[in-house]
Amino acid sequence: MYPRFPREFTNAPSNVVTYHAGKSVLAFYKISETVPDTEGFLTEHTLVFIIRGAKKIHLGDQAIDAKANELILLKRGAYFMSTFLAEKDGFAALMLCMDDDFLKNFVAKYTDLQSIVSSTEHARMLVSCSKEITTVRDSILHYIQHPHENTTKLLQLKLEELFLLLLAGEYKLPFLHFLQQLFDKSDDAMEITIKANLLKPFALQDYAKLCGLSLSSFKREFARVFNTAPKEWINNERLLHANRLLETTTQNVNEVAFECGFENVSYFIKCYKARFGYTPKEATRAKTATI
Repeated sequence: MYPRFPREFTNAPSNVVTYHAGKSVLAFYKISETVPDTEGFLTEHTLVFIIRGAKKIHLGDQAIDAKANELILLKRGAYFMSTFLAEKDGFAALMLCMDDDFLKNFVAKYTDLQSIVSSTEHARMLVSCSKEITTVRDSILHYIQHPHENTTKLLQLKLEELFLLLLAGEYKLPFLHFLQQLFDKSDDAMEITIKANLLKPFALQDYAKLCGLSLSSFKREFARVFNTAPKEWINNERLLHANRLLETTTQNVNEVAFECGFENVSYFIKCYKARFGYTPKEATRAKTATI
């Protein structure tokens, strides 16, 4: 199971300081040396300030190279592989996992997203921090490290200030597009989201989160769009892909299971046999016999 963020911060190690601003989770973490290929999955829309060092993030076939004093904005549902590049003083970053209610309230209060032409061009953003944004970042860090009775309220104000600064100046339009995509619940958006993440090892709760829906609403909307139940459709598509791999590649059963989103190989074998009438092992033997 890939680490889920921000849930992974629940039992944070000593190099991570976390704080809750309402339902948003804020985490400041430091790493003393370069750490390659760390995997994870974002269950909330997230902003990441790079304070020291650099970070390379792989998102599917795209990559983001972020260095100190840059800010990364990522949509919920990103499956990522990160490399932390430490400098002499190590690596440090501030991660802001945003609560939906905060985002919806901000959008309703300060923006008119309906007037913005829809675009997929700015789904992820890399921002060079201005002096004003850096000041807000440092204030957030201070409050996290020195909490008191009003820290939660102050942090919520700082998050709002940060978003208002992003709406002012050169990043206004891409930031508006970014906000727009966070709440896109069109049929096309659901279909694109599901198909783009079909082979990830996600449960239905993860897919619901990706689409910004409760589990019950997700099941209902999925059935309306795809004309079948989500678990049935997703498993069938994964099994069809697994069958193609078994027929056309030299990958073994375990490798195929993992590549197709099945973390439990025994469950994969059971589902495969129920779908095709024979086991994955028998499929590979049949392929070998015909060569």
